[in-house]
Amino acid sequence: NVVSTAFRGEKRAAKRLRESFEDFLNADARAASCLAVYVDELLRTGLKGATEAQVTAELHKVILVFRYLSDKDVFESYYKQHLAKRLLNNKSVSDEAERAMVSQMKAECGYQFTAKLEVMFNDMRISRDTRDAYNTHRKAQQARQAVSGGGGKSVDIQVDVLTTGYWPSQNVPPCTLPAPVNEAIERFSEFYLDKHTGRKLSFQTSTGSAELRATFGTGPNKYRRHDLCVSTYQMCILMLFNEKSSLTLGEIRTATAVPDQELRRHLISLCTPKHRILRKGSKGKAITSDSDTFTFNADFTSKMRRVRVPLVSMKETATSGSAGASGAAGAVAGADGAATADGSGGAIPANVEEERRHQVEAAIVRIMKARKMLHHNDLIAEVTKQLSVRFVPSPQFIKKRIEGLIEREYLEREENDRRMYTYVA
Repeated sequence: NVVSTAFRGEKRAAKRLRESFEDFLNADARAASCLAVYVDELLRTGLKGATEAQVTAELHKVILVFRYLSDKDVFESYYKQHLAKRLLNNKSVSDEAERAMVSQMKAECGYQFTAKLEVMFNDMRISRDTRDAYNTHRKAQQARQAVSGGGGKSVDIQVDVLTTGYWPSQNVPPCTLPAPVNEAIERFSEFYLDKHTGRKLSFQTSTGSAELRATFGTGPNKYRRHDLCVSTYQMCILMLFNEKSSLTLGEIRTATAVPDQELRRHLISLCTPKHRILRKGSKGKAITSDSDTFTFNADFTSKMRRVRVPLVSMKETATSGSAGASGAAGAVAGADGAATADGSGGAIPANVEEERRHQVEAAIVRIMKARKMLHHNDLIAEVTKQLSVRFVPSPQFIKKRIEGLIEREYLEREENDRRMYTYVA
């Protein structure tokens, strides 16, 4: 109102307002991650019951703030992580709202900015079709087995087939799955690879969920059955208690091959007061050593037939581990990079930093290939202009990438003027 009324919409005043807003917004490095978290909340619950016009209006407000972000690639990284969780866990308020957000980002930044996001939507659509086809195949298979009198009840499995390179990935080695689950995976793999030759399936055991039918109680008339909704890691842990009623941390780690930090987190989740499916031998929240024992709690009760066991946060795991650090060796410490992983830190994520290096180098090579020879200042200006849609690289960062390309003989300096670069064909 001040610019439009007092300054009568004067262009220089509008420009100063834009620059000022951009400066204060980007003064805090957490702005991109905070905006991504806000959008995640909107698309999970905030837009529930909203009309199409209301959805468009809310998302337009987000784009107004997004427009002023200098680190748009950081926002994209966090947004992609949140989108993956919403799609895989079926937590989106609606597909239309999700696609509307991607469409607005596409209009703002161009096709390349949202190309990977659109592949994610496509993967989910194809996965639904694949699941339906596999379910039909399994029903026919089970009907044949029933006629022949063979085959018992097997584990049902639902698989989302995702394209490598387009989804946020964690380089976590697979854990040891129970035999019935491995058999279900083999059946699905055989079905899928028969239809899609030349492809390779790699199962991400660090994600996913499972539903277990558990029996609690100590006598025939006191048995209670609950359906436990747990993570894949929790399923692997709980299935071990079919063989033994008590296990140590070391034994569970050896049997499941779950990474230590995640193993402690999932075990603590199964020992919370509300969902005490396992009893921990030592006192306090902390898991202090490999000899800590965990015992199946046959006395577990719940008013609900279907019990969802939520995971404690990494911070709670780190806190509980730190509490026991003075009492015993082997207490768990905070995960490296936890501050940036949950969006609370201001550092640029490592994967974004790596992507920036590739993008700056690609831009330099593109410009030099077209221009053949260019002065240092002109090259920096061109690179900054090309990449400003995603982020604004510093002159020092561009200079480092130029040095790297000179070392790899993509560019060379002129002998008469060291600030002049020539493209090496």
